Amino acid sequence: MAMKEEKKRGWVATLDVVLALVWLIAMALAGFFFPGFLTSLPVFKIKEIQIYGTNNIPPSAISSSVYQVSKNNWLFLDSKRLFAKANELTNNSLKDIKIEKIPSLDGARVNVYIQERVPIAYVVHDNILMMIDEQGELFYNPAIESKLPTIYTFSFDYIKKHHTNLNNLVESIKDMGFSINEVYVTDRNTIIYILGGRVVLPPLSQISPLVFDRIKKIYNKIGTGKVDVLITSENMVVIKEEK
Repeated sequence: MAMKEEKKRGWVATLDVVLALVWLIAMALAGFFFPGFLTSLPVFKIKEIQIYGTNNIPPSAISSSVYQVSKNNWLFLDSKRLFAKANELTNNSLKDIKIEKIPSLDGARVNVYIQERVPIAYVVHDNILMMIDEQGELFYNPAIESKLPTIYTFSFDYIKKHHTNLNNLVESIKDMGFSINEVYVTDRNTIIYILGGRVVLPPLSQISPLVFDRIKKIYNKIGTGKVDVLITSENMVVIKEEK
C-alpha cells in the first residue's frame, strides 16, 4: 500500500513538471507570435503620418524612424525610442520630438512634432566638421545654409564642456557689431579673428563676464579700427596695427 502511494505521488509530481513545461512553452510561443498577430490587425496599424516642424530635416527621415521603431504598429511607438532613432538617422539634428496618436478602426493617424537644433557655430577637429547649438550638442545638418563662425579646436569634448562660455563669447562679439570669421580654441588661449582685427583671450574655460566687459570697453574707446587686442587673466594690452 505504501509503495502504491509513493508511485502515485511520483506520477503526480512528474505530471506537474510536464504541465509546467507545456505552460512555459505555450507562453513563449504566445510571446513570439503575439506582436505579429497584433500587427496583422488593421486597428493597430499606422495608416498615416503627419510631420510638423521640419525646416532643414527631410520628413522622410522622420517617417522612416517611425516605421523602424514601431514596425507599423502604433502600440509600439514610443517617443523616447523615436527620438533616439531619428537622431541616429539625422546626425543628432533633433532637439525634441513629441508624438500624438489618433486611433480608429482602420488604423491610427500619428502626428509627429519635432524641434530642430539651431547651430551657433561650426566646430572643426581633426578635419571633422560639426555644428554646435546653445546646449552644447554637436550635430551636423548639411541642409542648413547659414553664415556661422568656424571654431577650430583640439577637442570636441572641451568645446562641449565649456559651451556656455563659447555661446556667451559669440553673442558678445555679435552684440558689438562685429562679424566673427574664425575662432581658434587651445588649452592656452582663445583667438578670435574678426573684421576689425584679432582678439586674444584666456582659455575658453577661464573666460568670464569680466572679460566680455573689457572687450566692450576697449572697442568703445578705439572704435572699429584694425587692431590686435590681447587680454590675459592678469592684465590687458592693446596693440594697434598699421591701417
